Amino acid sequence: MSVKARGMRPLMFALLLTVATATAVEVRVQLPGQGVDDRLKAFAARSESLVVEWEPKVAAALGVPVERRPQAVTIIFRDMKGVAYWDGKAINVATAWVAGHPDDAGLVVHELTHVLQGYRKAPGWMTEGLADYVRFQLMEKGKFGIRIDPSKNKPTDSYRVTGYFLAQAEKKYPGLIVKLNQACFEGAPVDKVFAAHCDGRSYEQAWAELVPPTKK
Repeated sequence: MSVKARGMRPLMFALLLTVATATAVEVRVQLPGQGVDDRLKAFAARSESLVVEWEPKVAAALGVPVERRPQAVTIIFRDMKGVAYWDGKAINVATAWVAGHPDDAGLVVHELTHVLQGYRKAPGWMTEGLADYVRFQLMEKGKFGIRIDPSKNKPTDSYRVTGYFLAQAEKKYPGLIVKLNQACFEGAPVDKVFAAHCDGRSYEQAWAELVPPTKK
């Protein structure tokens, strides 16, 4: 064996060890005891795949350190009102919503973002805005599906409106999303963190500069 070959063995071993230890998040899916049709089964299977695929992507987008990433994520499909929510232990999804919106699996990525956020004290509009930023800007490739009127809407409207605003701000001021996520996790004043990162601009000032009244 050549010296070069012998030198490659430790490197190859290290790479194999890294791959072996970089396991994907475990996904636990709970379906209702009855009324489980093929549509719900397909939605559940896609949800499981999305969590495995998007957990590392969401962690990277938000700058979540490895020690705060979940080892397992539970998704429970329930007979309930509404769409979906994260209760601190599991992602809960309404079976009725799935029946009427079988292509809306992206909602799981929104809720997965909440799993990784882990905020205890953060503005609700920012929390939801960041989750919709991940879903619609990253997963849906910028297709927010809304029409914004800057004279009526505002950056703190939450969900897709705030998500779109954050997407435009991130484009102009790269690294903003990571800074905001960290501020929310630490309970720091997000308005001050935003201004410090965006050349002193407030939400309103950045909104006026970045958000045109066109369909997104």
